This record gives sequence, C-alpha cells and structure tokens, in this order.
Amino acid sequence: MLNPVDARPQLLVTVLDWGMGHATRTLPLIEHAVAQGWHVHVASKGTALAWLQAHLDAEHVAFHTKPGPDIKYAKRGNFLRIAGQVPSFLAHVEIERRWVAEFAVEHNIDAIFSDNCYGCSTPDLPSVLMSHQLQLPVPKGLEGAARQVVARWARGFDEVWVPDTVPGEDSLSGGLAEADIHPQTHYIGVLSRLARYARPNPEVTWERVGMVSGVEPHRSLMEQALRAWMHTTDQPCLIVAGKPGGGTSVEGNVTTWCDPTDAELADALQGAGTLLCRSGYSSQLDLAALHRNAILVPTPGQPEQEQLARIWADRFGFTTLSQRDLEAGRIPERATGNLPNEAANELAFQELTRWLLASIPTHA
Repeated sequence: MLNPVDARPQLLVTVLDWGMGHATRTLPLIEHAVAQGWHVHVASKGTALAWLQAHLDAEHVAFHTKPGPDIKYAKRGNFLRIAGQVPSFLAHVEIERRWVAEFAVEHNIDAIFSDNCYGCSTPDLPSVLMSHQLQLPVPKGLEGAARQVVARWARGFDEVWVPDTVPGEDSLSGGLAEADIHPQTHYIGVLSRLARYARPNPEVTWERVGMVSGVEPHRSLMEQALRAWMHTTDQPCLIVAGKPGGGTSVEGNVTTWCDPTDAELADALQGAGTLLCRSGYSSQLDLAALHRNAILVPTPGQPEQEQLARIWADRFGFTTLSQRDLEAGRIPERATGNLPNEAANELAFQELTRWLLASIPTHA
C-alpha cells in the first residue's frame, strides 16, 4: 500500500540561494502546488533553504541541500569582482545537471520547477524555468553573448515563466525580461507571498521602516546606516533585519524584527510613513503586491539592482539612493512613486495549476 507521500506526484522545486528573494517569491507557488495535491521537494542551500524550512508546513514538503556557487562581494562591490566568478557559476550549471539527474531518479520526481537554477532540468521530465533575467545586466558589448548563453540554458526547459506583466510601459523589470529566448515564455504577473495581506487605506504605525537585505558586507553596512537614520527621530521606527530565528529587540525608539511572519511584515510595510529597502526584484514584487512606494537603495556592485532602481525611478517616480549616501545619512524625508494597480498571484496560480495538471504522471 502506498503511503500518503508516495501517492502524490513528486515535484522538485530548486531555488537560487543568492539572497532571500528567490526563496520568498517561490513560497506561494510551493504552497499552491501542495494544495493541488503534489508532494514538493525543495532544494536550495544556506539562508534561502533555512528560510523556506521555517515558513513551510513539512507534511507534504521535503527539504534538500542543492550544490551551488557562493558569490562573494567586496565592501565597495564592483562588476569586475562578480565577473571574475562567472567561470565558477558556469561550472556549477553542469554540476546542477548531474545532481538533478541523480536526484530525479532517487526520489521518483515527476516534474521540475526551477527558480533561476539554469542546470535544473532533465530531458525526460516536464520542467519550468522561472526568471526575470532573460537579458542579463551586462555591459552593452556583451549583451548579445549573454542573451545567447541564457537562451541555450533555457532550451533545457519546456517553458520559461517571468514574474512580471507583459513587456510595455507597466513592466516592472524593463529590458531585463524583454529578450526573446524561448518560444514558450509566459508572463505570470506580480508574484509575492505578501499579496494575501494587502489591505486598503492602512494607517501609519511606524514613522520609518527599513528592510535589511543583501550579501555581506553590504547587509551589515545597510543595517548600521538605518539605525543611525532612525535614531535622528523620536518616533517609533522598525528594522526588518532578515535573520531567521533572531527574535525581536527594542533599543530606544527602534524596534528590530529579525524574522517576522508574512502577516506582520505586510502590516509593517503598509503602515510605514517612510519605507526604505533594496531594489532587489523580489522586494519590488512585494511593493507592487502591497501597492506602496519606497526609497530604493541598490546593493553596490549588483548591476541588476542598479538597473531596476533606474527603471522604477523613470517609469514610476520612485526615489533612489546610493548606499554611500545612505551611510552618510543623506536620506530624503519621504518616499515617492506610484505603481500600476496589478492583481498579484492570480495569473501565476492559474499557470501553475495548468502546468501541474498537464504534468501529472499516468501512474499518479
């Protein structure tokens, strides 16, 4: 007799672990797949895997450590530092392919969903690659070569999903998601685990809210600068530190939440007088789902975040700030900007339901 796990079709979800954004945006998709009757194997590593373990009911979810490169940044990060690690990244795509092939056999996997893990597909299983980086943010002379590399990797998947609206003036990711790399490219709209908590006309409960994110040392530099900024007022302020399991602390008028629930986080973001955060794409998807503005601070040396900040400043009137200005305390009093009123998650859930139904094996 089959046990409840074996009776369910088996889905492998692989998640890139560069920061927390890929983990947070896959959470609602994993939950939806479980609700559709699948047993989900979540594979990532580091803080991304730890965060998903803390936020998912394990009854129909199993967790696994997946191989992947560790990207390093300098204190004043630069593109050349990241570019120097590209050979390691390319090698890990091949390592992923071997790992997935073995994992799929060992765990009787029926379908694969990959968030930006380019090597996580096999020719004999249905597969989706989710990414908003169809065109990597590289210098202009390298754009064509980068697009060809991504297209070659994407061909290993049956479909490519982009968490954004279709290309146009309301697109959140701009040119990053406009490249034609796969004949089955689906734009699945705004995707955020905070969408279910959006509420109209929230009251201001915090004068200033800052979300800390990014790899070290930039994460710590950002937190230090936020604390200094918040101590210049006597009004209640909140730092969301992004440290799973760290609890809550209060220092004067500044409260620190290390790992709030999604409901708490959404409530704080909506109730912020002034909100400051990174211009990482998943953070921006959360802003879009909650229909609110923020001061955007790109992580130094990450061209994608710098490009996204420019796009949101030009298209939606958002305030942007360099980390150097943040550390110097040159911070505007208020955020600006208005986003298109797009419903979050609805289209993504429709696409996922369609694909899962088509991927159910005949033995399930």
